[in-house]
Amino acid sequence: MLISPPDPPKLPSVSVSPSAEIEEGSSVTLTCSSDANPAANYTWYKEDEDSPKASGQIFNITDFRAEHSGSYSCGAQNKLGRSISTFHLSVVAGNSTMIVNIIRTTLGVLMVILLFLLSLCMRSRKKKALSSTTEAREPEEIEMDSFPVYENVSHTAAQTDREEQGDMV
Repeated sequence: MLISPPDPPKLPSVSVSPSAEIEEGSSVTLTCSSDANPAANYTWYKEDEDSPKASGQIFNITDFRAEHSGSYSCGAQNKLGRSISTFHLSVVAGNSTMIVNIIRTTLGVLMVILLFLLSLCMRSRKKKALSSTTEAREPEEIEMDSFPVYENVSHTAAQTDREEQGDMV
């Protein structure tokens, strides 16, 4: 029987499942393996984070989001040494995310159009109201002879003059 000599971990191999582009909202399984004797312990790290994300050969990320994108490292360690592999994960917009973004954009454009049409309608109403109050009206023709007040005044004045002349005589 052959016994392998003690060996520090070799450079870990990392596999990502699904191996295609990672859609937002999906689950991702990371698997790390390394040849080592004695067997290695595995630790997962994300760039710019001090504490480990997980330990063990398998690391699952459920509901993958944009904030999960970045560089990850898998560290394999035993009593004889340590070895690390680094790789990059990035999210792509999933079909549902793209549909939601299209709907949001369409609704936004429709709201802008609606507000524009509403402001045009309000302006035209203001213009109509202003034009009806400031419209020049044609002057009415006034005939002096048609008003009985003037006739009475002149008739009364002539009669008063006659009476006064009669009193003098």
